[in-house]
Parts: sequence; C-alpha cells; structure tokens
Amino acid sequence: MKSDTSADIILHNARVITIDHASPTADIVAIKGNTILAVGSKLELDLFKGASTQLLDCEQRTIVPGFNDAHCHPISFAMTLLYLNCSPPEILGIADLQAKIRQQVENTPESKWIRAAQYNESYLVEKRHPTRWDLDKAAPHNPVILVHSSGNFCVLNSLALQMVGITYDTPEPRDGHIGRDELTGEPNGVISGRNELVEKGIPPPDVEEIRQGIKLASEVFISNGITSVQDTTWSNAIRHWELFQRLKGANRFTPRVTMLVGSDAVEDFQANGLRTGNGDSQLRVGGVKIALDESMGQIHPSQEELNHHALRAHRAGFQLAMHVSDVYDLEAALSSLDYVAHMDFRVCERPRLEHCALCPPGLVQKLRAAQPVVVTQPSFLYYLGDNYTKGSNSEQLKWLYPLKSMKSQEVTIAAGSDSPLVPCNPLTGICAAVTRKGQSGQPISPDEHISPLEALEMYTVWPAFASFEEELKGTISPGKLADLVVLSDDPTQVESGAIKDLKPILTMMDGKVVWEK
Repeated sequence: MKSDTSADIILHNARVITIDHASPTADIVAIKGNTILAVGSKLELDLFKGASTQLLDCEQRTIVPGFNDAHCHPISFAMTLLYLNCSPPEILGIADLQAKIRQQVENTPESKWIRAAQYNESYLVEKRHPTRWDLDKAAPHNPVILVHSSGNFCVLNSLALQMVGITYDTPEPRDGHIGRDELTGEPNGVISGRNELVEKGIPPPDVEEIRQGIKLASEVFISNGITSVQDTTWSNAIRHWELFQRLKGANRFTPRVTMLVGSDAVEDFQANGLRTGNGDSQLRVGGVKIALDESMGQIHPSQEELNHHALRAHRAGFQLAMHVSDVYDLEAALSSLDYVAHMDFRVCERPRLEHCALCPPGLVQKLRAAQPVVVTQPSFLYYLGDNYTKGSNSEQLKWLYPLKSMKSQEVTIAAGSDSPLVPCNPLTGICAAVTRKGQSGQPISPDEHISPLEALEMYTVWPAFASFEEELKGTISPGKLADLVVLSDDPTQVESGAIKDLKPILTMMDGKVVWEK
C-alpha cells in the first residue's frame, strides 16, 4: 500500500453526518496529518489502514463537523467565568444569592472586589432586581458588583457605590440610568446601560485572573464541541488582535478564532496591513462590526452615519457585519447595503446581519435580494423564550427568528450563541431551532421550525461560509481540516426535544483529540 493512502487515524464503527451533500453519511473517517483523507463505508476501512494506523472505535456514536460559534464574545465570556455564577436553577431567590456571596466572602480579603454575574430577576421568586442593601447583608466589607445575564444591568453594594463615586448627587449618565429609592432618592445600587463611573471605577482583572479565565473559556468551548469561534465584539481593536496572537502563540486558547474588527479600528488595521481574510487557520481577521447604537450610545444612529461607516469599511477591503437588533435596524442595514452597492463598483461580498431576531415577511423577501448571511441566535428561543412571550404581541411573535421563512427564501443562516449572554452549547440552539420551545415548554412561532439537519448546518457549514472558510471546514470532506465532534447520539434521529440533552464525547482538532469526556 502506498504511504499516501494510509491514514494516521481512522474513526470507525460510527454514524458520520458529513453535511456534504455529495456524500451525506458514512461509517468511517480517515485522517492523515491535520486533514481528512477520506470518508467512506466500513467496507473501505482496509483501503486506508496501514501498519501504523490508529483505529478509534466510536461504538456506533455519531460524528459531526466541529461546531462553529458564529457570534460570541470569547474574552467577555472568559471574564464572566471568573465571576460567581448566579444563574438559575441554583439561584432562585435573593436569599440564595446572598448565601453564595457570603460563601465567597469567607475566602476573600476585606476590601477586595467580589464579582458575580448571570442573575435574572425574572427567575427570582421576588421578581425584582436585588438592591445595594440586599448585597450589603451578604458582604458589608467588600465591594460587590453583580452583573445581569443580559449585561445591560448591574447591581453595586454600598461600598462599591462609594468606591466608584456614585452618590445621591450624581447626575444621570448620558447612556444609562441610576436606580434610586422611591422615598429617599438614594441610589439603590441598580445601574442600567452604560455608566463611565462604573466602567472606570472597577479595577480590571489582573494578568493571572485573565489567564485563568481564558483557560476556562477554552475548555468550555472545546467540551461543547466548538472548534471555531467568531468574536463579534464591536469594540475589537488592534490590542485585541495582538492578545489573540499571544494566546494562540502560547497555546492558551484552543478553538480557531475569526476576530471581527470594531468600526472605529478600521484605520489601525489598515495601517498594519490587515483586512478581512488575513491570518491563518488558527487566527484570522473577519469583517467590520458596525454597531453604532452600541459604540455611540444611540438607540438608532442616522442612516447617513451608518452609510458612512459601511462604505469606509467596504472600501478598506473589509466584509461588512451590521448589528441588527430590531426592525428599524434591519431596514437601515438593508438601505446601507444598497448605498454601498451604488457607491462602489466592487461587490459587497457576504455582508453579515448580526442577530436579525425580528423580521417581518416583507423584509424576508428583501433579504433574498440583498443576499446577506444572517447570523442569528436560536438559543435565545430556549433561554429567553418566556420573556419573548410576555413582552411581545402575537403578531410580533410570528416574526421572531423566522428561520423557516428565511430558508424558504434561500437566505443563508449561520448561528451563534452570543455567549456570555446565554450558554454556548450548540445543541441547545439546534434543539430550539427544531422545537421552537422555551425552557418552560411554551411554543414560540412553531410554524417557523426547521429540520435537525438544517439546524446542524447553521452551526457547521454556514458559519464557515460566513467567514469565507468553507474550503477549510464546515463539512466532513476529504481535504478539509480534521475538526470533528463525536456525539452521544444522532441529533437527526432522536426525539426533537432530546437534542439539547445530547453530549459531546470527544472533540478533535487537526486530527488530534483535544478533549474527551
């Protein structure tokens, strides 16, 4: 047998879902070096087996391509892993929250900050935000910050308020709100939106804490079968690119990274000779994230501003990625794409629309004409579904994540988690896209469900397409990177509600096992 046909490792006795329409299923995957040598039936195993080939028996489990989280915030996620986890079901009331903080106080020197996160008042029995006084009872001698699961609120205890300089006389911030006691007017500790006093007054994690958080985040991604992430943080600058270079160089962060660039950093990346596609298979530059409502503190930036930033980024050689949080933003983004097309002869390739949660039927048809990649978050249906049903009317719910309608119009849809807003587990998102149910079991626009295979494609092949990497990954095909996940069962065959309960058994990158249960 010729050496070039002998695999280094063969995964066999498996059900392989390739996501490759030329050969949708298989029994074996043969790997040579860091790429897939062949995919075939069990009868072909001996064709690729050499004297030194390692055989890995998958015991009839299912192999899928490595998951690709097309929209997340890895550094923010890493930092939240350093925070106390105050999410349900462990924390169901303010007393639970206080008990967890007291436990942390016992191991924390006085005056050192205690950071906690992921609380959600909707799941607390009190149905309200905790206050400074609630936190004071748990930690009277340590400053405490408690961050909401949405990231749009935080609660500071009295010592923390004092240390950041928020008092009775502090004026309202331009882009946020200071909660106050109804009777006394004293700050109650609840801060919403952006507040420069909070941002500047809380010391950042030290170097060792950052390293610990990055290590934890890498382990969480890999243990969920996520072999690639796309960092869509609107504030990404050259320093973030350099941070990822250091992390990759030191093997501190395992998943492959596509880093989108903040709109304000376009010139800096140009000056460094960087634009979309630069880098390698481990770290590459993505599109420009245009999120003017976040970066400028405006609910709805003007069309003129959006057009300016989009054309500037396009002319600099970047893919466009627009933050689309509501119907207004969607219409503005589509208008901006039209503007760019009229102002520059070069094709605006694969523009991304991030989120695109609400999309009425008329705009679904416009999406087909614009040919964007919609990068959305099916997991929100599961984790935030109950909030959607309470906060939206029946007509709006029909427009919520209209996956089936978009598919019917041949709109390309890639999926991400928006982690740390919700957990990064792709199987939860796949399940939600198929079942259209929230955590309580409440159906949410069930007519917009898609098939398990279509949902699986949203976490594999289409994220690769969104980052111009479909030749490298996204399917289990000869010549592509050997990034694979072995799952406990077949997500296309189990009962749809059970998809979220499936578990990764093994994660492989570059033909090597990087995580095993």
